[in-house]
Amino acid sequence: MVVGIRVNLRRNEARDPLTGLIPYQAFAAELERARARGTRAAIFVLDVDGLKGINDTYGHLAGDAVIAHVAGRLRDAAGCDALVARTGGDEFAVLAADDDGHALAHRMRVAVASEPVQVNDDTRLTATVTVGSSSLSRAVTVEETLRDADSQMYERKRRAGSDAFDRVSELIVGLLDAQQDGLDAAFAAGVAEVAQASAAIVVTDAGEQWWPDGRLPREPATLRGLAQRACEGDEPVEEGHWLLGVPLRGDGVPVGGFAVERDYPFTKPDRIALVRAGVALGQALLRLRESVDARRRIAELEHLAFHDENTGLANRRALLARLETLDDVAPVAILFLDFDGLRAVNNERSYEHGNLLLRAVARVVQSSLVPGDLAGRLHGSGGDEFIVISPRTDEHAARGRAALLEQRLSPAELELPDDVHGLYGGASVGFALRRPRERALDFIERAATEMRARKQARKQLAGLL
Repeated sequence: MVVGIRVNLRRNEARDPLTGLIPYQAFAAELERARARGTRAAIFVLDVDGLKGINDTYGHLAGDAVIAHVAGRLRDAAGCDALVARTGGDEFAVLAADDDGHALAHRMRVAVASEPVQVNDDTRLTATVTVGSSSLSRAVTVEETLRDADSQMYERKRRAGSDAFDRVSELIVGLLDAQQDGLDAAFAAGVAEVAQASAAIVVTDAGEQWWPDGRLPREPATLRGLAQRACEGDEPVEEGHWLLGVPLRGDGVPVGGFAVERDYPFTKPDRIALVRAGVALGQALLRLRESVDARRRIAELEHLAFHDENTGLANRRALLARLETLDDVAPVAILFLDFDGLRAVNNERSYEHGNLLLRAVARVVQSSLVPGDLAGRLHGSGGDEFIVISPRTDEHAARGRAALLEQRLSPAELELPDDVHGLYGGASVGFALRRPRERALDFIERAATEMRARKQARKQLAGLL
């Protein structure tokens, strides 16, 4: 138990008027007292998911209703021996016994999401929270402890918002070096990688395989049941917001199932990507168990893991891997390209015509490369974005290459069939040079921001002509 928390709070301690919880200053002061006493305790920081969208859609009174709901559910889940605070607009913190921090984090997430919030006369919403945690220690300051928990929470938010479709290739990569007798274990690890799960199980006719190997989750029967139900019903099965079962399909029929648990909610793109992973995994299960063509199959998987199937260029995973290997000191530029018209071609002509347009743009991008460059296609919402990573390129050269590439991709210069040409709207190319110790995703986003500004300027200019 966390001893003495309640008695240390002054009776006239200021309270948050919306939730009745103590504010950040009082919470930090209690942490300092507990640290000085050597109290063994766990610290949790929590952030309400998507509150800005709720405020924008339903109004700030709806947002207040969600915050009040979250506060009440956290108090109930944490128990009377824990201290709960509202530390910001949609942020909370909890000081609790350090007995089983993972179990309490799960309990708080489930408590918040298990009861919908009535935000107005017609609307009930399900609220969720993302949780980060750390342990109180005399050797670490309160500020560092909170910063560690906060960093963990935001990393989980970042992972929750990443493109789940790109992570399906992670599953394939996990199978490349697997031996026949270790194949099922590699499947379980691959599923966990794609889902970014804290626990995973794969159930097939050969038995079951857990990840992490040798350590069962808190509720193994629940996960095992989800995997079996997904296989028997040949459809995904979800329990709460953090448990998901998916069928494995090989040659069009169920050949098993897997189930995963993680520390933040599954989104719709996550579910779609994991169903796609179930097909890839089921097919791999059948093929990789065949000994005759194993080498050829592995080569096919390796190509799929790192290349875009339509253009033959690198995919996002290969691009990020390349950025990680480049020297942080040497200059590196990114050209970020987006072109107009793919959706119109897909809708008004066909997806085959859309692939013709994609390959035409890819050929120009490929022909613009210099030794050391790597070009790839990003699978975003539209699939019309390309990146060129160019080491040893300064700002002047990057600017010139971006302008030349944009010119070569103009409707006047790009060679296209007549029934596609009229729908193509040209390309916009932005660039950025990497800053010291900059994360790869931040680097890419700066180039994308420059591209969007260039695209807006290009369209404004076209409107004036």
